[in-house]
Parts: sequence; structure tokens; C-alpha cells
Amino acid sequence: MPVYFVSDDLRNQVKIGRSTDVKRRVKTLQTGNPSALKLMGWINTANDASMESELHEHYKGLRGIGEWFSIGPTEVLNELKRHYGFVPKPTDSFEIIGFDRDGIPEYLGVCEWGDFEIYECCPFCGCFCGMHFQDASSMHHCINCDTLINFDELHPPQDWNE
Repeated sequence: MPVYFVSDDLRNQVKIGRSTDVKRRVKTLQTGNPSALKLMGWINTANDASMESELHEHYKGLRGIGEWFSIGPTEVLNELKRHYGFVPKPTDSFEIIGFDRDGIPEYLGVCEWGDFEIYECCPFCGCFCGMHFQDASSMHHCINCDTLINFDELHPPQDWNE
């Protein structure tokens, strides 16, 4: 069962909990809550009760009410990276949202609350195992979702703006 992190930006707190259906749990938590809650990520683990307890103990000095803690994105990111967790990715991570000064496209990215590089977080499945470059194939590979891709394929043609 996954251990999840949900942020409440109005209260500047993060809930550390566990659920078999994380998205449904976030909807349940949202009911009656005046501020928008956001799923920051989750960790798939065989022993969810133990991991949840470990995280609660680790952050006990920052505990608010119940399972809510005064931690921020940095702490959540550290836990997700440490345990090869996941972030909820937008519908289209590769949607072009603009161009930089050199005309290179800027993409929506893997996640709404953080800007991650492909070597940190897979843009296809959201896993913090990252995309590993393979010299033999000259492509990037995710060990979680088994995606193998040459990211050059995602760049628009040179005459994109014409």
C-alpha cells in the first residue's frame, strides 16, 4: 500500500498517510477543506504501516494536528528520492509552454510543484529512479516503466516558428 504526501498550502502543512487508493483518499480529504489539497507524491512499499510510522517519528518535532506536519517540498522531495517514490505527472509532460531566449522549447515538466531533470525523475511514469543514459543505444531508459527513448525526438523541427 502506498504512503502518500498531500500538501495544504493554506496551512503550510503536509499530510503523511497511507491508502490503497491515493487519489480517492485525496478527494476524501478535500471534502470540507477550504483550501485546495495537492498530492505531492507517494512511495510504494511492502510495509506501509512501518514506513508511515518511520516518517511520523522522523518528523515528530514538526507535527501539527493528526498526521499533518510542518514540512515543505524539500523534505518531501528528499523522502521521494530516498525511497524511489513517484510524483503525479500532468496529462502531457511534454506540452510546450513556451520558448527560451534561444528558441528552445520549454516543456510543462514532470510535476506541478517541482522542476526535475530527466536524470532525477522519469517524465513518463513519475518515478524518482530517473532516466538512465545507455551508451550502447544512445537512448535514455527508465527502470520502472521500461521506457526507452531518444529525447531528440521530442524537439520540434527547426522551422517550428515559421
